[in-house]
Amino acid sequence: MDFVKPPNDLDPPSAPKGRKCKPKVVLTGFLLCLGIFFIIGGILVLFHFRDLVNGIIKTKIPLRENSEVTQAWLSPPIKPQLKLYFFNMTNVEEFLLGSKPKLVEIGPYVYDEIWEKVDIRWYEHGEQVEYRQKKTYFFNPTASIGTEGDMLTLPNVPMITAMGGKMKFAGRLVRLALGSMLDILKQKPFVSVSVKDVVWGYDHPLIKLGNDILPPEEKLPFDQFGFFVGKNASATSGLIRALTGIHDVRNVGQILTVDGKASLDIWKGEQCNEIRGTDGSTFHPDISKNDTLYLFNKDLCQSLPLIYQKEIQMNGIPGFRFVPPKDVFSTPSENPQNQCFCLNEGGCLTPSGLFNMSACQFGSPIMLSWPHFYQADPRLLETVEGLAPSEDLHQFFIDLQPKLGTGLRASAKTQVNLVISAVEDIKPAEGLRDIILPMVWFSDGIDGIDDPDTVALLEAAVHTPETVRSIMYPLLLVLGSVLLILVALYLLKSRCNNNEQEFDVSVMQKSNNLNVGHRGELDDFALKAYKNGTRSLHSRNGQIDDGYI
Repeated sequence: MDFVKPPNDLDPPSAPKGRKCKPKVVLTGFLLCLGIFFIIGGILVLFHFRDLVNGIIKTKIPLRENSEVTQAWLSPPIKPQLKLYFFNMTNVEEFLLGSKPKLVEIGPYVYDEIWEKVDIRWYEHGEQVEYRQKKTYFFNPTASIGTEGDMLTLPNVPMITAMGGKMKFAGRLVRLALGSMLDILKQKPFVSVSVKDVVWGYDHPLIKLGNDILPPEEKLPFDQFGFFVGKNASATSGLIRALTGIHDVRNVGQILTVDGKASLDIWKGEQCNEIRGTDGSTFHPDISKNDTLYLFNKDLCQSLPLIYQKEIQMNGIPGFRFVPPKDVFSTPSENPQNQCFCLNEGGCLTPSGLFNMSACQFGSPIMLSWPHFYQADPRLLETVEGLAPSEDLHQFFIDLQPKLGTGLRASAKTQVNLVISAVEDIKPAEGLRDIILPMVWFSDGIDGIDDPDTVALLEAAVHTPETVRSIMYPLLLVLGSVLLILVALYLLKSRCNNNEQEFDVSVMQKSNNLNVGHRGELDDFALKAYKNGTRSLHSRNGQIDDGYI
């Protein structure tokens, strides 16, 4: 009898020859890659997103022909104003008799401005741009304290100028001749003049006479006297050539030449004659608190340094305030860098806090200072009545958005002072004595950015990148971490399931082997029993046979 081994249904199935990826495996791999991608993306956003944004900004700021930035630079979307404050002399007769001058500040007289750059030309494949700065003024009666017809009592600047300079040391006959001429022209030390005339100019006999008798190289470019004569609707800033910043954005707006000259030829040293900085309409991005910015203005006859003072806010936009150093107009003993501004052979006689501008103002005895002698020698305040310097009211400042280099606010405040000298033998000048007399101070700039589109653009440029960064990097890190955790949990669960399945299969295989072994033993036992039974039967049969035989 043959025993056939039955098939074992518990044997594990053999693996298929062509194995395909299961959908779960593909999905797990995709989620793993996505999680890693999110983690790396979050780290990159955390540490390099600012650099990316700054890089984009730096590509937009350079001046390129027909770009939006250039159009805003040519015609700024701002509303600048010129505010004038005059020091009205209220005690002329008493002053000429020896009393201290009493000054009453009258203002502001406000003029709305339109700034634009004209005569634009591009050079060196767009690396340089040439232009003139044009300003147009419109009287604003609403913002002003009075009208342009208001009358003021101010020093007779052309007369004081004629008596200044070397006239004090001229011969007596020369002084007498000058006195006679002034008497004939009915000149007095102080004049009554309207706001409009003293700002934009009025005919003055001394200026006309001077232009008639002076040699061509000494003639004045105008026949009138006024603080802003010839400056309305004209480009008097000179022909400026500046860098566009396309190769180095930190050089954007940096002035190379003015009227074809790379430096001034007024002062004694190269440092004082150096033309550096911008015209104030643009600055480089990424301004730091350690930067020293320079502002060049042809009327100031120097490059004015500006240093960081404090942080400010304008319409929610953060900025840095830059101001001139306290010693910018100090004497050489206080600030040795100012030594080259001294043109007097006998040394620098200008008091601390004042800047002698006569060399660049046709010889007029004019000195510049901050309003109300702010930061100047305190002794100057003792010579006049009516001044009260204040940092809040009289400080020159520019507020800049440091990331963009964009101006937020600006107030270029300066005061024009007349240096009066006592000169003998000039009858119309009797009673005058040596004194520095304030005449007018003005603030030129913007109180803020009112254009909503410009404000929105600045807010987007300043706040949006930081907001996006603050949201993106934690979101990416969290999403990446969650995905990696889910993948890890899935793999752990799959491993546990595989271990359980392997354990079950092993047990079943052992059980199957055990069953097969038992069947083999039974078969052997049956075979032996069969054989033993046959032998016993033959033995008994033999005994029976023998017994019968």
